Amino acid sequence: MQEAVNYSQPPIESAVYELPHNTQLVFEDRGSYLYAEVSGPNDSFEISMAYWMAIAEQVHLRGTRRLLVLERLGQYHGERDMTLMIDSIIALGFENVRVAFVDAFVEDFPIVEQGEILAMERGIEGRVFGSVQEADRWLRIGASDHVDAPIDP
Repeated sequence: MQEAVNYSQPPIESAVYELPHNTQLVFEDRGSYLYAEVSGPNDSFEISMAYWMAIAEQVHLRGTRRLLVLERLGQYHGERDMTLMIDSIIALGFENVRVAFVDAFVEDFPIVEQGEILAMERGIEGRVFGSVQEADRWLRIGASDHVDAPIDP
């Protein structure tokens, strides 16, 4: 069993996390949702879990119900296990959060779509998008802060 790593945790007002391997995570409150942008030269299971742990912390501290994650990471290193990745992210407590995920690299889209399907099968309300604009529009659908509110396409 892997032990949780405790990275430097800025206070809730702070907008930037420094993560392993020159990876940076920036948060922005966009009114109806929390925006998180992760960037860095590499991607791996370790890097992904580090930024998802930091996002989960902010989601819980802020009481976030809607989240947009923009991933701008370089090439993935290691074997991708989307089932392990999605199960690990869900275990961080995203059950009541509407999650929009954007991967800046179009070539990763089939892989992140597989993650979307796995998350939906596990009861998570999340979608992947090709652009921040599409993700923003999806998150803004419905005026209610309740994830269980009806969603019109």
